[in-house]
Order: sequence, then C-alpha cells, then structure tokens
Amino acid sequence: RELRVEGIIPEGWTWDLLVQAGKNLDIIRLNQGENSLSVILTSEMLALSGYYVLQLRATQGEKVRHTNVLRVYVPESLSGDAQWPELPTEFSQAEAIIRELNAHPPIPGSEGFWMVWNTETDQYEKSSLPLPAGSGGGYVIGSGLKLDGETNTLSVDTADQVEADNSKPITSAAVFVTVGNIESLLGTI
Repeated sequence: RELRVEGIIPEGWTWDLLVQAGKNLDIIRLNQGENSLSVILTSEMLALSGYYVLQLRATQGEKVRHTNVLRVYVPESLSGDAQWPELPTEFSQAEAIIRELNAHPPIPGSEGFWMVWNTETDQYEKSSLPLPAGSGGGYVIGSGLKLDGETNTLSVDTADQVEADNSKPITSAAVFVTVGNIESLLGTI
C-alpha cells in the first residue's frame, strides 16, 4: 500500500503527510524521489476504517507550507487490525534513523575529517567536521604500512615470499616455507 504524489517537487524542503481520522492525528514523513513523494502505508497508519483527511506539509527552516486538504475513504478491508499509533509515525521513523546512526557512529577519516554514516546510501561519507587537533587523523601512511579505509585498520605490509632484496617483513608462512620450523632457523645461527 504505497501512497505516491507525483509532480514537480521543489528541492530543499522536508515533506510530511498530515493524516487525520476522526480526532486522531498522525504525521508521516515522506520519501522524496525524482518528481515524486512516497510512503509505504502500514497497518498502524491505516488502523481505522472510514474517512481520512490528508494534507501535505513542507518545511524549510522556519518556513512551513501546506497543500489543499484531500478527503479519502479507507474501507474496513484496507484498514489494519492494529491500533492507532500513540506517537505520530514521524517519531517512529525518526527513531529508526537514530538507531541506524547509533549502530554506525562517526569514525575518524584519513583526511583529517570525521566520516559520518549516510542513512540513504548506507555508507560512510566525509563530513565538513574536522577532527580535533592531536587526534591522530590525517597521517600519511609510509612504506611498510597499509591502511584499510573501509575498516580504518592500520596493518604491517608484509611479503609472502622471501627475496634477497626484500624490504618488507615476511610472514611466518614464508619463513616456514624457506627454512622450515623455528628450530631449523635457530640451528643456522
């Protein structure tokens, strides 16, 4: 049960659907797409059968704009068996975003800025917030070390094989292949 509003949708506004059924009011955050606003309606959002009054609300900072009111009928077969939400749906939607952000806290970026989670793209992005002075951010990683930007993990860059002019440390597996176990290595000293 998707509600979709199509047309020329001005950029830079936050869109909500004001829903009233009898004396019950709900506020539902709308997702903005290309030339459309939409929301998947849940059984909680349509908990009552009967006439609903709908209105779009757009906010941009202190500015608030409303559309004309639309009246629709939701028959009993389309209404859910859930209760009307005690808190507006907008709060539940905001809570879900907060939980997702909590699960992905900001991390120090390699360029000296915080990396913050984008809930729309499901990935970290560089923010405009600089790391505090002396925080260790922004180091240049030299030879012998490597940094995994996705996990923010610093590790030693090792060689898998022994070579005469090897400038990197070799792994224990390479030592074993070359000289055998540690007793064999100690016996050569």
